[in-house]
Amino acid sequence: MKLNQFWNAVVNRISSSSEPQVNHRRDNQGNWYYQIYDPQAEKHNAFGTEQEVRMWLDQRH
Repeated sequence: MKLNQFWNAVVNRISSSSEPQVNHRRDNQGNWYYQIYDPQAEKHNAFGTEQEVRMWLDQRH
């Protein structure tokens, strides 16, 4: 397990929130994307646009 994954797991257990965590990130080529952690599914998802994030959130609820 990578250190970043470990700390994400620790923070998620402490906060015990079931709400998705959305981060706006930049990849190595300088492109922006959205990374979402879904604590219910314990999965990370990546999306290129805000619209894709909104669609995913709508489908999730």
